[in-house]
Amino acid sequence: MTLHKKISMSLIASVFALGANLGGAFAQTPIELTLSTYLPPTYEYTWHPIEDFVAEVESKSEGRVKINVFHSGQLFDGYQELGAVSRGDADIVNLTGTYASGTVPAMSIFTLPFLFSDVGHLERALDNGLLDLGITDDLRAQHNTVVLGVGPFDPYQFYSKKSPIVTVDDIKKKVWATTGAMDARSIQLMGGSPTGMSSSELYLSFDRGVIDGTPRPLLTGVGRSLDEVVGYLSLATFGVDTSVLAFNGDKWDSLPADIQEIITTAAQTRDKSQFALVDAFMGEALTDFEAKGMEINQISPEEIENMKAATSTVVEEWLAKVPNGQEYLDLVEATRE
Repeated sequence: MTLHKKISMSLIASVFALGANLGGAFAQTPIELTLSTYLPPTYEYTWHPIEDFVAEVESKSEGRVKINVFHSGQLFDGYQELGAVSRGDADIVNLTGTYASGTVPAMSIFTLPFLFSDVGHLERALDNGLLDLGITDDLRAQHNTVVLGVGPFDPYQFYSKKSPIVTVDDIKKKVWATTGAMDARSIQLMGGSPTGMSSSELYLSFDRGVIDGTPRPLLTGVGRSLDEVVGYLSLATFGVDTSVLAFNGDKWDSLPADIQEIITTAAQTRDKSQFALVDAFMGEALTDFEAKGMEINQISPEEIENMKAATSTVVEEWLAKVPNGQEYLDLVEATRE
């Protein structure tokens, strides 16, 4: 081989090596995503599934995806998350259903008063396509938001500062911190005064006497240490809210198909994990609250029926806002045991 040919072959080999090295460098540059949740890590049955979701996506993508997680409202509070993911200010949010209910009326299905029997009932309704009746399409078409998955919160119960809630009359003439349009309206119909409030504000509001009570999950009581400022908890399954893992639509469309599949699978795993963790959590939380001195009361079936009667207007008003609302109610009833 001549010297000229040797030099040419050497140059060609060098070019290929450089291209391979550059290609490897580019391949290792990850797709960076921002995940925002207003919930703190103390909300363990929502936090641990999110941690596992992030770990699974990063692992199965072999470093092609990096998810930066911001919790405890570092970026957005609960009411801001739908707008944030819609605009692309966050790529992923763990959206609480009721916080978006003023914007997407159908999402108030989860806080229609005393509609779901328990978390298992919610799971059956979701598995049978509850969100597919319009919520998923509405979020995509109107809010540029893709639903990845849905997990549960434990049921909403009644926290009260100075006296227990045993009858519908006990709700009257008290100030109640609420999460969305439907629970606020229900409280109003039962004679209370609702005020919208993120869970991060509850502790100080109770401590300063700004509010008398709140309908919230046990998780909120544990995560926000409400046992330190609230004396009573009354069980009634007032509502069963959802934790919706949601993705910005434009960003989602820009992702490679295999990355979309990895994220979708990890989201499904997250949903199953959260349902399982909720079941285990509820008994532990009640035991813990009692040990810390909270008085726990089970509202009787008769009084729950009285509460349902007092709030029946809520369902009628919701049906007027949601054109196919009866389909939602029929599916919920069909999945009741």
